[in-house]
Parts: sequence; structure tokens; C-alpha cells
Amino acid sequence: MRKKYYLFKEKIKKNFKEALEQKPVPQEIALGFSIGTAIAILPSFGLGALIGILIAFIYKKINKVALFLSFVFWNPFLLAPLTGLSYIIGDSILEDAPSTIFELEFFNKIFIYTVRYLVGNIILASILTITSYFIVLYISKNYIKNTLQINNNQQL
Repeated sequence: MRKKYYLFKEKIKKNFKEALEQKPVPQEIALGFSIGTAIAILPSFGLGALIGILIAFIYKKINKVALFLSFVFWNPFLLAPLTGLSYIIGDSILEDAPSTIFELEFFNKIFIYTVRYLVGNIILASILTITSYFIVLYISKNYIKNTLQINNNQQL
């Protein structure tokens, strides 16, 4: 058991070291941040970091640092208002949708609120994920371009 733990720990260290040594590619940075945005905004019931780790292990072409920085960016202070906004969006879309009838009114309310929240959350997460990709792509391209210009000017 300790050997498996040690091997797992070493693999995490190796991946973290590789992530820090990656050459910055704007598309990979933007992709990592946008995937992290989707994971952070969609309800993952506390498993967001674990999902992020799994995605970082599976997909080598995303920037792992950007993926986890998006979790820091989408903190509870930013996510709290998005919860209410998700419900408002879902409620406006499903305003006249027929509701499922359960014998207990409590279950009817839970079902109605949950479906409306999830529909709104999926729409909001999609919009923010796509938007964050293009914003981070723009920022990272400009940052890398400016950094290269500064380095070239210092070498002259």
C-alpha cells in the first residue's frame, strides 16, 4: 500500500514539475483555463479538484497551471451570485414548462427548482467557458508577445 502511495505521489510531483516547466502556448493556456471554468461553474458536488486532476492526467495538451488557477479565480465569492443567476436563466426559459406531478408537494418543488437551476447553470457555464477561452487566449498572446519584445530589446 505504501509503495502505491509513493508511486502516486512521485507521479504527481513529476506532472507538477512538468507543468511548471512548460513553454507557454496561448491555446493551451486558454484551453486549460476554460476547462477549469467549466468544472468550477458546473455543480460537481465537491469533486471539482478531483475532476481537474483527472483531466490534467488524461490530457497532456492543456496547461495544468491555468486549469488550477481557474479554480482559484472562480472562488465562492464569484460563484455565489452565479447560483442565483443560473436559476433566473433557467426559470425564464422553462417558465411555462409542465411540471412533473409527485404526490408530495415537497418533491414537486425540489424537482422544479433543480431542473430550472441546472438548465440555467449549463447555459451560463457554456457562455462563461467560451468567453473565458477567448479572453485568456487574447491575454496570453499579448503577454507572450510583449515578453518576447522585452527580451529581444534587452538582448540588443
